[in-house]
Amino acid sequence: MVQRTEVFISYSHRDAEWLKRLQLYLAPLEEAGQLSRWDDTRITAGMKWRKEIAQALARARVAVLLVSDAFLASAFITRDELPPLLKAAEQDGALVVPVIVSPCRYARTPALKEFQAANSPARTLEEMEPAEWKRVLLGVSELIEDTLTNP
Repeated sequence: MVQRTEVFISYSHRDAEWLKRLQLYLAPLEEAGQLSRWDDTRITAGMKWRKEIAQALARARVAVLLVSDAFLASAFITRDELPPLLKAAEQDGALVVPVIVSPCRYARTPALKEFQAANSPARTLEEMEPAEWKRVLLGVSELIEDTLTNP
């Protein structure tokens, strides 16, 4: 079995503000050495980005999917990121955590709708007041912490 130790965050660049918000909730865990987070902000000039993403996908123990209309419309995400993440969930027990950012076709996407989302597709992050979406992101960070500390 593959050694899966990282948190992989998949998102559309159009939803970068939500990535930054999630990173705030994961930062204390990273600082304490409790998790290693990977998203494409780790890619710097000169790196072979496809190779970096493929390697990160192979190390993912937890996959957080920031699901939106832009996420589902991204051919790269649906073709290159989701299949290995869904396979890791099926074969290696990786945890897939959809977070519904905006109204989208999540509930009608067969490969995704079987995964329990952190929030209801009927109440997306964009539709919530700040205190509500902060609680959702806090819950995601606690789920990740529990998953990584109690394998």
